[in-house]
Amino acid sequence: MFKRFWSWLRFPAFLLILCIASYGLLASALGFYWDDWPMVWFAHTLGPAGFTQVFSSDRPFLAGIYVITTALFQTSPLPWQIFGLVTRWLTALAVYWTVQKIWPERRMAAAWVAVLFAVFPGFKQQPISVVYSNGFILLASYILSLGCMLAAVRQPQRRWLWTVLGVLTFALCTFSTEYYVGLDLIRPILLWLVLREYIPTWKERAKSAFFHWLPYLGAMLAFLIWRVFVFEFPTYQPELIDAAAASPVAAAGGLLYRVVQDVFTSSWLVWALPFRFPALEDFANVSGAAFWLITTASLLLTLLAVLRFLPEESAEPHKRVAWSHQAMIVGGLAMLFAGWPFWITNLPLGVQFPWDRFSLAFMLGSCIFAVGLLEWLLRKHLQRVVLLSLVVAMAVGSNFETANSYRREWITQKDFFWQLSWRAPALKPNTLLVTQKMPLIYYSDNSLTAPLNWLYAPDNHTNTLPYFLAFTEVRLGAAIPALEKGLPVVQEYRSARFESSTDQALVYFYSPPGCLRLLSPSRDDDLPILPREVRKALKISHLNQVIPDPASPASPPAHIFGAEPEHGWCYYYQKADLARQTGNWEQVVSLGEEAFSKGFEPAEPSEYMLFVEGYARAGRWQPAADMAVKTDQLAHSLQSPLCRLLSRLEAKTAPQGADAQALAGAREQIECPQ
Repeated sequence: MFKRFWSWLRFPAFLLILCIASYGLLASALGFYWDDWPMVWFAHTLGPAGFTQVFSSDRPFLAGIYVITTALFQTSPLPWQIFGLVTRWLTALAVYWTVQKIWPERRMAAAWVAVLFAVFPGFKQQPISVVYSNGFILLASYILSLGCMLAAVRQPQRRWLWTVLGVLTFALCTFSTEYYVGLDLIRPILLWLVLREYIPTWKERAKSAFFHWLPYLGAMLAFLIWRVFVFEFPTYQPELIDAAAASPVAAAGGLLYRVVQDVFTSSWLVWALPFRFPALEDFANVSGAAFWLITTASLLLTLLAVLRFLPEESAEPHKRVAWSHQAMIVGGLAMLFAGWPFWITNLPLGVQFPWDRFSLAFMLGSCIFAVGLLEWLLRKHLQRVVLLSLVVAMAVGSNFETANSYRREWITQKDFFWQLSWRAPALKPNTLLVTQKMPLIYYSDNSLTAPLNWLYAPDNHTNTLPYFLAFTEVRLGAAIPALEKGLPVVQEYRSARFESSTDQALVYFYSPPGCLRLLSPSRDDDLPILPREVRKALKISHLNQVIPDPASPASPPAHIFGAEPEHGWCYYYQKADLARQTGNWEQVVSLGEEAFSKGFEPAEPSEYMLFVEGYARAGRWQPAADMAVKTDQLAHSLQSPLCRLLSRLEAKTAPQGADAQALAGAREQIECPQ
């Protein structure tokens, strides 16, 4: 009994280990990204039932899944990361079961397809766990619907049971997401292959295939009617149809290019890119050493597991070649069919964020094609095992590297919000926080608006957004009509809405390792570190949107952001900048001297200018002059801003005697114009 149980369990256990190596080792160090943030904010603000409003405009059937999962996993990152890993693993098991329904005599090939699916390196958004744990539930449902359809053929005595299960799982997926609408054209191909074993004549086989396909075809037609005529393309538009109407030849040429490019990307590029040779410098840092350790361990594990538990299947050479041809045809057609929802809407498949998300539809075909191709190219069992194990190992290493990049972004994003909370203990309602863009890959301004509202309006439980964070490179000319005073600003995200004006804007700049800066139009317009677009936006920045001394200072939610980090240079800088806003110059000096006494120094020399001003305004011109000279020595590009700062301070404080001499000495060393 135990041997039978272990025989059944060992392959799922092996798949789970590969998923943990790929996606689980850094799970506790990952957070929320991209559309995860709005989803958990909606769960916090409206509760799980609120998702019926959130998805009412485009994917109402998806709401039910979010209602269940957000009620279970709520708003902490780690449970979602674990759940995302589990759903990826379960989807790979669904692939294993379904591929066996296509080719029951090719158990080892089905195992390889499932393994490649589990570690598929072309999809790099696994750490976006809220969105894609739910996404993999849908993909697993779709793949199970294929398996149920084929099980109805192989077990005719239970045909109706399998058909009902298949149509239900198909409908669950398809009415929730349109990603797999094109891929579904593979159904009659799979039915034809399986029915060849039972029906020799092609006419009878075609008739039987049609009747097995008919329930799914009916469900698909119902979806298309609902999607096209009821919802009428609420998000992405059928741009290919419009392009074909305007210029059929150009549209056909562009489509052909896209088809070839996307099939090449999903069938070859996604597997080739992870390959690289180790270099000595890889072992000089923890991340590089960890990558090669995990890659090597995955290679050895895969070799051991396959050679020990998946013995070579006996098959005549011509049958093996015939199967490899079948697999390449099925996999190739699956990739060709998968792309149509994206080609019609002109959405590009890529290997980088955010366009790699469309590879979800290509994954199944890519994995089947890869296994079939290697079966055809390599006739010896050991050769195939070694090469496939190497592919798996490099994919695992690539997935670990991807997770590590998300880990670093989570650190940067947390740092931003901690610094913001230190600098702005509260913000007036309807504040528009503006910058050109952020030094982040896996976040949009919509993403960051969610934690901004959670930080400053934690008790809001309505669809009204009291705050909005906007990137001018995205919103200028749209939600933000222009960088002028007195203009209305309106932005919607699903069921949430923000309304304000440019008179309530606050412009900031954040470029680590430099500290976050809330910008003043009169003080910061000559800072050389500011990008041109940020400098243009300065005229609508209002520091009075910051409430310096609220009754309840804002603090990032601990169950998401963790405990407040140790106070380093940027903490003292933010608190000193807040003191500058209130005119408390002694506190500016005190905070600076405390930071210096602890050995903290700025990574960005222009941050010293705050303390130059603090010392001068507190009547301590000698340390102000010394710090101004030091700043100029560290970054001579700050010469002009320093000279203008000294001139403004001279006009405000009118130094006399020794103070005037200190100022004159600083001017001379900095070479300020007379």
